[in-house]
Formats: sequence, C-alpha cells, structure tokens
Amino acid sequence: MLCSRFRWSTSVASFKWNPSEQPPQIEPHSKAKLEVLRAYLRQYFNRLAINRLAINRRRKELKLDLVDGFAGGGTFQDGDKILPGSPLVMLGEAEAARLRLNEGRDKKLEINCRFYFIDKEKSHTDHLQQVLKERGYEVDGKEITVQTGLFEDNVEGVIRSIRERQPRAGRAIFLLDQTGFSCVKLDLVHRIFSKLTTAEVILTFAADALVNHLAKTPEMIKMVVPIKLTESHIHDLIEYRNGNGGRALIQRTLRNKIRSVTQAEYDTPFFIRPDVSRRALWFIHLSRHPTARDVMIQQHWNIKNTFEHYGTGGFGMLGWDTIRDSENIPLFEFGKLDKDEMKRQLLNSLPEKLFGLASEQPVTIDAMHHVFANQTAARFSDLDEVVLQLVKDGEFDILGTNGKIRSRLQLTKLKSTDQIILPLKPFIPGLF
Repeated sequence: MLCSRFRWSTSVASFKWNPSEQPPQIEPHSKAKLEVLRAYLRQYFNRLAINRLAINRRRKELKLDLVDGFAGGGTFQDGDKILPGSPLVMLGEAEAARLRLNEGRDKKLEINCRFYFIDKEKSHTDHLQQVLKERGYEVDGKEITVQTGLFEDNVEGVIRSIRERQPRAGRAIFLLDQTGFSCVKLDLVHRIFSKLTTAEVILTFAADALVNHLAKTPEMIKMVVPIKLTESHIHDLIEYRNGNGGRALIQRTLRNKIRSVTQAEYDTPFFIRPDVSRRALWFIHLSRHPTARDVMIQQHWNIKNTFEHYGTGGFGMLGWDTIRDSENIPLFEFGKLDKDEMKRQLLNSLPEKLFGLASEQPVTIDAMHHVFANQTAARFSDLDEVVLQLVKDGEFDILGTNGKIRSRLQLTKLKSTDQIILPLKPFIPGLF
C-alpha cells in the first residue's frame, strides 16, 4: 500500500531506528501523543477495574490486549535523555496498573495484558527487540509479540488471537500512529470493530497535510483510496477549500467520512499543534462506547495547550455552526477561558436540545450523554453541570428512580438513571 509520505514541508516526520545507532530525536507532536496515550491508558485501567469489580467483587483477572500497529523502535532521544516510545509506554502503564490497583488488596487483581508490536521496517523491530531485552522484557510470542511487516498484513492474525484469548469481551486498544493520512485503510478499522465490539482505536491522521495538498492528480487519487475518497470527493473538497467555510467544512466532511467508513459511533477529532511545530495532526480516538469517548476527552482537558480544534466548545465543534465565515472560526484550546465560554454557550443552546429530547417522554442522563457526546468538547461532567444549573433555574426537573421529583435545593449531583423532564409547575424564584 502506498502511504502519504510526500516530500512536503508540512508532512509528518518519518522516524528511523537502527540497533547500531542512537534513537531519533523526538519531535513535539510525538511527545504530545505519548503524553495523551500514557494518561489515557492510566485512566482506562482505573475505569476497567472499577467497572469489573462493581459487577463481580470476586473477579481476580482483567484481560486487555494492546496493539501498536506502527511501533517504531521503542525509544527516542530528547536532548541527551532517552524517552520511552509507545511500546514501552504500554508496557509501563500495564505494570503501573498492577501495582496501583492491587495496593491494599488481600486478593490480588491480575492485570493480564498481551502486547502486539508491529512495524514494517526490520531495522525498527530489531531496535525494539534490543530495547525490550535491555529492559528485561521477554519477547516470546506469549505476552509480547514483535512482528515485522505492514499492519494491514498482520491485523487479521492479531484479531484472531485476541478473539481466541478473549472470546466474549475482545477488549483491546489499537494505536495506529501512521505517517500521513493513508497508511491505514479505514476498512481495516471497521474490520476491527466488527470483530471486536469493545475495541478502541487511536488513529493519527494528517488532516492539514491532506487539506493543503489536495489536487486532482493521479498520484493523489491513488493516495486517498485507503480513506475511501474518490476523484469526485477530491473535487468537492477542493471546492470547499476555495469557498465559504474552507477548512471547517473539509474537516466536517473528513470526520463524517472516517466515522461512516469505520462505523465508529464516537470520536474525539482534535488537533495536536505544539507551539514550536506547525504540523496539525488529528489524534482521533474511535470507539463504539460513549464512556470510552468521555475518558479520552478528559485527557484533552487535563493536558492543556497541546490540543485544539476549530470552532466552539458548545454545539459548534469543528466549526459546524460557523462554516459560512471561516475567517471568524475561533480556536479552542481546552483552557479555563475555553471552558467558561463553553459553559456559557451550552447554557444558551442546551435548553432547546433538551426540550426536543424530553418533550414527549423523560430522557435519562445516560441517554443525554449518548446523544450529545460527539457534538461538543464538553465532558459528561460538564454537561451534568449545565443541566444542574438549568434545573436550578427552573427550566427542567429531575425525576429520580423512585418516581419522585428530586428537590432543586438538595440536588448537587446527577445519577445516570435520573430522568430529565419538563417542569411540572411554573417556576417562581424563591420557591422549590
């Protein structure tokens, strides 16, 4: 498969590893990706343990398969320091979870992980094997597998292995940190989801490079086949780029295409754009579960000033509500001012949307989360905070599981089973 590794000034760096040489110098965008990966895995293990133990307190084992489809050589140089790459981050977070989640437990909880590290370059996998051996890891094909070859040529075997090991859950995280935008066929992501329904995929996508270099050339037409763009699509995207709405409309189209082809119901299409680098990359988390999406978006808020998107924090994500005037599309950077503005916008726009949901019958908080997850940069906790404010303002009531309306004075936290209803009585300030 031909990957988008054109010699463009804005393209993504292609790192090179060799076991006889020092690892390559890391770049800001790669440090940002690794920071998010580490934070997400930490929260994933925490959430997984909480959920499984809530279901079965006697459960002694949690299984998870971690797949790095573009693993590289395992380490980077950062000045005169050696930094762990994504394979070591995965291994390190699994070990940290074993220690953290078993602290104070009499009956130990086994974190049973299997790791698949794939890279097409033999020099990369040789370097990775050397790095793993130096750190005491045994690559025996049982817990850790290192494979040389294209991800697309190895993915079926990986899926089969995960299904054999986890016939019911199939719980896995795939990191597909491709160079450019066409090394990963979107059909393969769909294949992952169709065979492993609880799987999640983290995909790097060089959206800016694609937008900047759109052209109706044979090379470009061939290049975008893996992402299901035809010559007609390219023509339309060029028209969008040159007309009203510009990048925001192209981003909207690409985002819809990725979700449609992969059949991922939930995503976080935010850009990595460190200050010292002008490369803008989507670091997209794709899943079929809203809770997974919420855990990932929390990491974007935790790691401020590294991620951004074009548009607002309300229901105008990626500039959807501002595509008629691309020059005025705001930049959202997950900071405090962004949060304050997001809350203001949600307070203005959420009532109408909630009225539409609850006008005929009550809607649960959980259902509300599902409906709005992909439409805003808000976390579920942010949405709950706005709903609480709207309830206190008398615009809605909350119906508890006991069938009674919860007191506005005592309402400080929402449960997923609570139901949003239209107010039964007109609101009079001072009366509850």
